[in-house]
Amino acid sequence: MKEVAQISAIKKIDIKNFGLFSNFFWNSVLGGDTDANFKRVNIIYGRNYSGKTTLSRIFRCVENGQVHEKYPNSDFSISLDSENLTQDNLGTVPNDVKVRVYNTDFVKANLSWLHRDDGNIESFALLGAVNLELERKIKEIEEKLGENGDKNGLFFELEQKTIAYGHAHSIVDTREAALNKQLTDEARDIKNNTKLYDNISYNINGIRRDIPQATESCILSEDVINEKKSLLKDEAKENIQALSESKPKFLVFQAATNTLLTREIKPNQSITDLINDNLLQNWVLEGIDRHKDKRDSCGFCGKPLPDDLWNKLDAHFSEESKTLRRDIVAQITALETAKQHIHNYKKIPAKENFYASFHFEYDRLLNLWQEMKVSYSENLDCLIERLRVREKDIFTTQIDVECNDVSEDIFSLFGDFDQIIEKNNSKIFTLTTEQKNARNELRLSEVAKFLKTIDYQNRNNEIDALKKEVADLENDKNQIQQTINELNKEKITLVAQKHDERKGAELVNQHLTRFFGHDGLTLVAEGESPSIKFKIMRNDVAATNLSEGECSLIAFCYFIARLEDELKNEELIVYIDDPISSLDSNHVFFVFSLIESVIAQPKKYAQLFISTHNLDFLKYLKRITVPNVPNRSKRNRQKDIAHFLIRREQKQNISHSVLIKMPNHLEKYSTEFNYLFEQIYFSVYEDKENDEENRHNQSYNLPNNLRKFLECYLFFKYPNNEDPLKNIDKLFKGNEVSLIKRIVHENSHLTHIERSWKPMDIDEIETCARLVLEKIKKIDPEQFEAFVESMS
Repeated sequence: MKEVAQISAIKKIDIKNFGLFSNFFWNSVLGGDTDANFKRVNIIYGRNYSGKTTLSRIFRCVENGQVHEKYPNSDFSISLDSENLTQDNLGTVPNDVKVRVYNTDFVKANLSWLHRDDGNIESFALLGAVNLELERKIKEIEEKLGENGDKNGLFFELEQKTIAYGHAHSIVDTREAALNKQLTDEARDIKNNTKLYDNISYNINGIRRDIPQATESCILSEDVINEKKSLLKDEAKENIQALSESKPKFLVFQAATNTLLTREIKPNQSITDLINDNLLQNWVLEGIDRHKDKRDSCGFCGKPLPDDLWNKLDAHFSEESKTLRRDIVAQITALETAKQHIHNYKKIPAKENFYASFHFEYDRLLNLWQEMKVSYSENLDCLIERLRVREKDIFTTQIDVECNDVSEDIFSLFGDFDQIIEKNNSKIFTLTTEQKNARNELRLSEVAKFLKTIDYQNRNNEIDALKKEVADLENDKNQIQQTINELNKEKITLVAQKHDERKGAELVNQHLTRFFGHDGLTLVAEGESPSIKFKIMRNDVAATNLSEGECSLIAFCYFIARLEDELKNEELIVYIDDPISSLDSNHVFFVFSLIESVIAQPKKYAQLFISTHNLDFLKYLKRITVPNVPNRSKRNRQKDIAHFLIRREQKQNISHSVLIKMPNHLEKYSTEFNYLFEQIYFSVYEDKENDEENRHNQSYNLPNNLRKFLECYLFFKYPNNEDPLKNIDKLFKGNEVSLIKRIVHENSHLTHIERSWKPMDIDEIETCARLVLEKIKKIDPEQFEAFVESMS
């Protein structure tokens, strides 16, 4: 037999809300001990309308992978070996959990003749005669395809490719979304800066159009940006007057200065001390200005001035020297005036009169002008300095002054000024275009800086590479799926050739004839695969008006026939709900025989659940074959079979179903007679020294159990319809009769009310029970041993 340890089994079930069940929690009702769980075989008894079919529908939810349509608000949890199944994860039932349920829903779904008059029944196929070549081809396809949960085959490859595709696609979406968000935010910032960019419709599409143009070379410096921002602020300006083209007269000043420096003069009668001492000579000249025609005495020493002093000095300082001195002073004055005039040489137009695009050039020329003015002034200072030297040493000639004349540069500079003035004056015709271009350049510069900051190019390349990977994965996935589809199509064709649906109908007919003797009712396959339908026939005529019993017979045979083929290769969890609900007593045993021979004896199922309301059927289920487990005695058979009772309970005017352990008298015995014997037997022979409370409880019920057991035993031994205990004296003698009658009457009834006012004499009751058992053992040992055997 195939091991089932690797097959997931259903351990227990919690039902918070499902039909008749409400707030049923397994551990609370049945306990958390594993011995209370579902076993390999599970027998469930319940009266009609107690909730048996409701429970079976939970199992059918697992079979169908979806919540039952009648219970959309279901809330349940099925405990497997390693996980739980709930109403929320039925679509992901493990591959090793295969459930097949027979109940009214199965009948409605597959046997429409119960509900319609057309007589159609869904067909099913059984494996036909072995076709080795078809079997080999199908096996090859199945190996190529693999199965869910396998680590090989096309299904596994498809799963891996699908996972990889989904993962890669998710990464692309995430990265692309992040990049698009940054682009969108940047486009919004550009759009909102209307003063600078004036583009109210700019969006992510606009920034994407700019990206090819927005190269790193488009990034503008801060100075250029500021210049273009200034340009955008410009409005039309008035024309500026051109500067006159003229050149400063430095060469004239230089020539005149050199003439004065090189002019030679001599005194009429020189005073040697003055000739040789310039400082003294200058001191004397200042003294002449302060004393001549002003004083008779020396202003320094106070002595009288000599009478011939003025004649001597006039002879030394000739008229020619005086003239030269006057000319030098005049030249110096002219040069000083020229220094003042150079600062106002040309009236340079104010900067604000120019458009912003010319401000940079304007500033450059203005700076050059400032430098040239300084150079020009310094050159004039050089001429002045040399003239002052000659003035102080009037009789000594000087060499020519050599200076770097900047007059030509000044002339050229003002020509440049006139050029930008001319350009500025013509700008009124191009301002709008240039501002538009400036906005465009500023926008591209901003976009280029943004792209560089976010490393757009590398990120975009990565996304493109990922998209290619996604496309390749999708292509691989689609190719695998296409191959799977082609193989599945081929497999369907091969299976259709290999399977014979007519054999399904024949198997149903065999079950009807073999187990029920209904050769008048048969199932016939009509049509061609894959459109074959079954019809129910009675004596070669389409059957109508079938009785409910006949419908039940055919429905159950149909289920067993469909199940039988799956049991050959699958480990199934089989749930059979009340298969004899509409059958008469003659068919009860045959239904049991069908379950026993097809399901129980082959022992290929993972778990078996059978529910019933019929006590006769429950009695037969005691005999059902339970898989043999190594090292388990017959007495330990209960470890592989569990018995449960479904009943309705009423709480606070609300009725709901509950699943409990089946009472012993239902679980272990076919009659109450056996149950009573066991209770008496254990009260006598079981060791209760360490369980005094249990001993008292058993003894309290013992008189009543003794009375009913004796009534039954005596009735069969000495039939008496009036009073079975009347014949007790035929079994017991003397005071035994009195003791037994007193115990069973006084302690099983409260006719003698005083008995209820005092404790029961346990020892006396157990003595009575021992007396009964020993008597039966003595006079009827064969039956006594049969009673004992029935307890095992």
